[in-house]
Amino acid sequence: MKFFREPLLHFMLIGAAIYLLYGVFADDLPEADEKTISVSAGEIEWMLGSWQQRWNRPPTKAEFDGLVQQYIRETVLYREALTMGLNQHDQVIRRRLAQKLEFLAKDLVALTPPTEQELQTYFVEQEDRYKQPPLYTFTQVYLDPDKRGDSTLQDAETIMATLIAGGNTIEDPGALGDGFMLQNYYPEKTPIEIQKSFGSGFSELLFALSPGQWHGPIISGYGVHLVYVNHVKQPPEPDFGLLRERVTADWKIDKGEELNELFYQNLREQYSVVMESPIEENRLLQSKVSSE
Repeated sequence: MKFFREPLLHFMLIGAAIYLLYGVFADDLPEADEKTISVSAGEIEWMLGSWQQRWNRPPTKAEFDGLVQQYIRETVLYREALTMGLNQHDQVIRRRLAQKLEFLAKDLVALTPPTEQELQTYFVEQEDRYKQPPLYTFTQVYLDPDKRGDSTLQDAETIMATLIAGGNTIEDPGALGDGFMLQNYYPEKTPIEIQKSFGSGFSELLFALSPGQWHGPIISGYGVHLVYVNHVKQPPEPDFGLLRERVTADWKIDKGEELNELFYQNLREQYSVVMESPIEENRLLQSKVSSE
């Protein structure tokens, strides 16, 4: 049974399914004298199903007639647009059709749901995605270089000595420094929150500090800081059982991207690309050659 779980077999099945769906749903381009519109049973079922899903009830006769007339209207305009060549050189249409094929390839991942072992393996490989960040609690004393000038660093050393000597007896360490637009005490903040408040340089230094003692001076975009890390709360290891639904959703997304890329590469190998230079570029090159 292991053979039926092989990725290559999945890819072949998905490719076959896409071409099968293409054969079922793709519309042939109308001939110039083709003026017959057939509303197939499949189209009618699709209309009824879409209406039922949207309104949670079947359409009335008048509503159904409206659906059919809308389908006929769109078909007439679609065919005439193709006849007039309005689909040519239209980036919106090109992009939309390409996206529809990509979405189709991704949706077909549902044909091969993951086994428990595949999910477990994926979870281990992607474990960092599910880890919660550590939480930092710290106190900082701010010194404003604009106020203190050249004495800023010397003042920082003096205040640092006071903080170390006072230990836990200093009720408001921030009062030893200067007024600051941000807080002096930060309880249980994530790395991203700290980085947003103080910048990446300050944050990287903070994360390397040992808890339970004063450190500094530390420079940020605001000025000079003396920092005391009260404690760092490490999160529990991610639990697969609690995260199984999220892991399954992530697996489907990643597998869809993987198979979609394989599908594209398989199609791409069947094409050769010939690139011509723009007319204006050719003129410039010819002009350059002539001048030389």
